[in-house]
Amino acid sequence: MASNWQLNGFYDATKLTGLYEAARRRVSCRSFAAAPTCEQWNALLSSVDTLTLPGARIALGMCENTLFQPMFGLLMKFENVQRFAAVIAHDDTPQSAVDAGVSGEMLMLRAVELGLGGVWVSGTFKRGQVGIKLAAGEKLLALIALGVPKVEQADNPARKRKEIAALCPEIDTLPPALREVAQYVRIAPSAMNMQPWRITMVNENEVTLAVSLPYQRLDLGIAIAHAVLALGSTPALLSLDDTGLVASIELR
Repeated sequence: MASNWQLNGFYDATKLTGLYEAARRRVSCRSFAAAPTCEQWNALLSSVDTLTLPGARIALGMCENTLFQPMFGLLMKFENVQRFAAVIAHDDTPQSAVDAGVSGEMLMLRAVELGLGGVWVSGTFKRGQVGIKLAAGEKLLALIALGVPKVEQADNPARKRKEIAALCPEIDTLPPALREVAQYVRIAPSAMNMQPWRITMVNENEVTLAVSLPYQRLDLGIAIAHAVLALGSTPALLSLDDTGLVASIELR
């Protein structure tokens, strides 16, 4: 595990204000009453720089609803999408994909904190309509549809989630801080809605958070964003292995 991850110390309390509560309210939203207001959009633009890790890039854009129209017979219906965030990895390294997941989810939660809704979309969008220019080596991993939700997002909404024991069999033996991490990973979205995470206890002060497949690195980053929020001010060191499939969270 490499412990020199720039994630450590990147997100201070000022950057994360309001995001812990936003994670509790967040639900996937595909139907929007309106585009973000100018005030909301400007706040998101300001948050891009503060919430994006060095290995990633988030670009905000305008769009037509057709960008998210169902493809290949899929039943997901989008309504009145006018804005989106493009989640981009700087290069093909495993860490860059994980960084992109962390950064995108932090921005998603900032949107929720501002009164907006959104949903991760990793494959079912029309890439030719995105209109975001990529630099050499960059890779577009996913979009986040954004807007004012038609239905208000409430605290502790009912979600179809895996049982916590399925994600973390040792949940009852974890110390409180790591138990909170596991619970917050459980409510995280995943780009393909598969909740692919596995939390394993290493010792009383450390767990690993892992996915199985390379395309799930984005989901690992999303989960790590929730882990960071759950830790709050609890001292901890986060590490990522060379494959980008396993992260370690060690209490200090």
